[in-house]
Amino acid sequence: MQMKGLLKDYTLPGLLDKLDVIECFEQPGKSLRVGEMLEKQKELYYDMGVNPPGSL
Repeated sequence: MQMKGLLKDYTLPGLLDKLDVIECFEQPGKSLRVGEMLEKQKELYYDMGVNPPGSL
């Protein structure tokens, strides 16, 4: 977070709260699906060096 300058805008719990609202849906006999993600949420994943989840 420090290397990407995220500490000026977020605390660690605050950043995790932004990503926690992404929903995952499960139906019996089908694969998991990730709900809609905002562009800002995708940017946070990339800033942290993690690929954002897609439909799993």
